[in-house]
Amino acid sequence: MYSKHLSPYRRSGRLPFLPAAGLALLTALSGCSGDELPGPADPAAPGGAPVSYVRLDFAMPSAPAGRAALRPLDNPSGGENGDGLEIGQTAENEVRSAVAFFFQPAGDENTGVNADASTPVTAVYFPTCTATAGPGNGGTSAGSPDAVYTTGSTPTELKNGTYQVLVVANPGEDQWWTAAAGALTLGQVRDRIQAAAWTESAGSYSDFVMTSAADATLTLNSNTKEEPATTTVSVERMAARLDYAAGQEEFGCTDPTYRGATVVITGAAVVNNFTAGSYLLKRVTAGTDDLSTYTYLGAETADGAGAATNYVLDPWTAYKTENNHSFTVGSQSVDRAGLYGVYLPEGSQDPNDWAAYVTAGTPMTGTWDGRTWNRAGYTLENVAKAEASGRAYSTAVVFKAKFHPVGLSGYADGSTFFAWGSALYPSMEAVMAAAYGSNWQSIQDAFAAATTWDEVRETAKRLLTNDPSGYDDYINGLLGSGYAEGELDEAERSTLAWTYYMSHVCGYTCTTDGGTAHVTLDQTQDGTSTREKLEPYGIRTYEDATCYYTWFVRHANDGDDYANGPMEYAIVRNNIYKLLVTGVYSLGDDVPGDETLRVHLYVNDWLLLPRENIEM
Repeated sequence: MYSKHLSPYRRSGRLPFLPAAGLALLTALSGCSGDELPGPADPAAPGGAPVSYVRLDFAMPSAPAGRAALRPLDNPSGGENGDGLEIGQTAENEVRSAVAFFFQPAGDENTGVNADASTPVTAVYFPTCTATAGPGNGGTSAGSPDAVYTTGSTPTELKNGTYQVLVVANPGEDQWWTAAAGALTLGQVRDRIQAAAWTESAGSYSDFVMTSAADATLTLNSNTKEEPATTTVSVERMAARLDYAAGQEEFGCTDPTYRGATVVITGAAVVNNFTAGSYLLKRVTAGTDDLSTYTYLGAETADGAGAATNYVLDPWTAYKTENNHSFTVGSQSVDRAGLYGVYLPEGSQDPNDWAAYVTAGTPMTGTWDGRTWNRAGYTLENVAKAEASGRAYSTAVVFKAKFHPVGLSGYADGSTFFAWGSALYPSMEAVMAAAYGSNWQSIQDAFAAATTWDEVRETAKRLLTNDPSGYDDYINGLLGSGYAEGELDEAERSTLAWTYYMSHVCGYTCTTDGGTAHVTLDQTQDGTSTREKLEPYGIRTYEDATCYYTWFVRHANDGDDYANGPMEYAIVRNNIYKLLVTGVYSLGDDVPGDETLRVHLYVNDWLLLPRENIEM
């Protein structure tokens, strides 16, 4: 919570409502609470100026669960409301603090937030706020889906007249607006780039930043405390949420290569999650060609088929091109990965890292279709032009799954297995037997019996140049070391064994029990994983039978299966992207890669964006 004590305004009995000239005096932000600060005792401000009381109400777009309808396969609707609406979760709804900016555009035109950038901010207002009963179930607690937030009746020292109001709810503690020291402009407010759109601690989320979603006007005319000047400010969250659900507990694999295999979805997480920052206020372009012409707080538009006809802009949209690899974030120069939290093209190659990152998620309450949806994560707005959409820039969800093969001799269900080409194996021993056939045992015996390095050279000629374990490279590395001359001692002979190589270099051991393989994978000598050691030789390592599917999230559909359309792969603020897995075709990747699944997406304006039905 933030302190309400704003000297010298607290001592004078005034609430923290400051003209722009007093911005430099701010020291703290008042908190949202039910406490009521005392108003002025006199009916007029110093100098005889009238005092007007104001009240701001905050409205968050939401609607009863169930508004969204099922969409065709992977066919989200474009436009402002997507496929329906969804009430936010408790923490997503709470308004703990707020700051309001008052300004008066020059001239007679009511240009609102799109007024000239030099328009001065007349005052900055830090209201206290509280949750009151809404029109539905009467919920009044903070975060209740039906709660309405209001500042209460508060005195101002503004002159009578009509003002435009911009609001930021849960703005954080940095109070960036004070740096203007009396010269804050509308352009500085609406062009602010905000990186923190929520607070996260140990998997718990709070303080979702919400900003004005539309122009709001307030007319002051010496309003009394009992009848304050009132306006409702529509706000929207800067964050987007991604949820997932599995259409059934277990899916049958329809790839004939793995006939009879089943897949169970166990988790999901967001990758290419944008973290560089968002504009404080939403921007939309006039069309799809010119990114330099835009409107603040404009609406997304779509044609009759639901294809987007304009762009929402993030601060780097224009710079996300195929050939650009350098971006400026704040004062720092970063590459593409610097725009994102977990960047898929440079993701870890260690399955253990992904197993820890991709979790089951948190069940969401009060969702719109009665299904259990789990939160995969949050992200900031992320938009690239159609031609730049894809792996380099677009946000995706990685699904984690357990793959259960059938008919795999010597395999214990749920344990580690390996893939070489399209074939599956319960152990690397089985892979080597398949690669070498009956020669494999005699090659091992020959290395074990060798007494000189020359004998080792002769036996090494029998190894495959495309050995799937990398054993050929290992032995030839020993032979080329410069010390491989003369007789072998016992220690040197032991290092020739394939089991030694697999254990010490690849971190792999295997025991058998009744013909069933039991594989153990440990960290290798250089700290990498078994999977990283074997991958260059064409082996995919499915540790604990875990595989991954990657799905790039669609925001709108252009109706063209062969080309990306505007906003087709994009993330826009205040939307919930619902990804429903409806089927699985084949085995996924051993770490997140290019293997996809079939998803139906519903993007609901948090509102909910269309649910995406995914078949992998």
